Amino acid sequence: MMSRVEKFGSSRGKGHQEQAAALAPRNATDTNAEALPPRRKKHPSSVQKVTKWYYNALFLLFVCLVAGLFWYGIRFTD
Repeated sequence: MMSRVEKFGSSRGKGHQEQAAALAPRNATDTNAEALPPRRKKHPSSVQKVTKWYYNALFLLFVCLVAGLFWYGIRFTD
């Protein structure tokens, strides 16, 4: 079972923690973390590509359906 201090932190408040963080030396990883690009730019979503393929496939199926119906109408209604 965790004690209250382990679960919620010390009762001194955040001021003490902020002072300790300000006095602590910064690591090289801290400065590199600020220079990294946002995740959205580094790993772009492919949702727009999938949407474009989906609509193009629907359009192609519609064109095939219309062409097939014209062919059926010309061939079998004589």
